[in-house]
Amino acid sequence: MEKKTEEIMEGIRAVSFFFRKKKNHAFFGPGARDITISQLDLMAYLYEHKRVKMSDLAKHTGVKMPSMTDTISRLVDMKMVKREHDEEDRRTVWVSITKDVEKMVCKHIAQKNDEISELMEVLTEQEKTMVINILAKLKNKLERVQ
Repeated sequence: MEKKTEEIMEGIRAVSFFFRKKKNHAFFGPGARDITISQLDLMAYLYEHKRVKMSDLAKHTGVKMPSMTDTISRLVDMKMVKREHDEEDRRTVWVSITKDVEKMVCKHIAQKNDEISELMEVLTEQEKTMVINILAKLKNKLERVQ
């Protein structure tokens, strides 16, 4: 592997690790220590989309339906999300976050955005433009591969 590619990969891992290790459950109360960053991200996705089919959630996160069912069941038990069967097609299951959790998830999203914004302060405007262009190029490549 090319040296520069290795350095880029290490940088991505370091930034990713920074965000993954921050378990900020202050918004969710004492029982929320078991919530993972992935579950928080899943609830943020539900917050943004309001109501999502279980199959679309699994597709979005790249996991198989049994894994998604387990994850959602845990969150339902914790009263974080609710699950409803479609009235017209009982095979379709809709998932949404509960009203109580909506405010907490909103705070989580705001905090994540603040952290990213703070991180970006080390870049010049020109560097930010370069990052935008590079990420768009990588995103386009990934979309073509899928």
